Amino acid sequence: MDSKVMMTSFLGGVVGGLGGMALYCLMKHSQKSRIVRLHTDDPRSSGVVVHNGVVRLSGQVGVIANLGTSDLEQQVHETLAKIEKLLADAGTDKSRILEARIWLKDIKTDFAAMNAIWNAWVDPKCKGVRYCVESALARETLLVEIQIVAAL
Repeated sequence: MDSKVMMTSFLGGVVGGLGGMALYCLMKHSQKSRIVRLHTDDPRSSGVVVHNGVVRLSGQVGVIANLGTSDLEQQVHETLAKIEKLLADAGTDKSRILEARIWLKDIKTDFAAMNAIWNAWVDPKCKGVRYCVESALARETLLVEIQIVAAL
């Protein structure tokens, strides 16, 4: 084969390869990834958003009707039950938690009790990262709020 034919074949392969790669990149990046929103009754936010295999829950609190009479332990148990249901609705569970964000109204008083409940609830072989801070919460009777990020 002479050098002119070899060079033409080589250049044709390069141009074809680059053209194919450009078309692939154009198709890949022009498609928007799917976002699924669940529990959208709240006027401010969705309860659950699923995007690219990641589930994000909005901040969860105990049963609102119980807030005036519930203590920290009841609120934590109710909050974790809501989290489990929301994760199930999204198609995942607590063994897939990536991150937990916990806000306590009074960290000095409630940290140990909340940790005892959390430690009994969390999957011991599949713990995500977690932080817990003290914060003023949206209602005077709220003692804890928990927000979760999990994988599908």
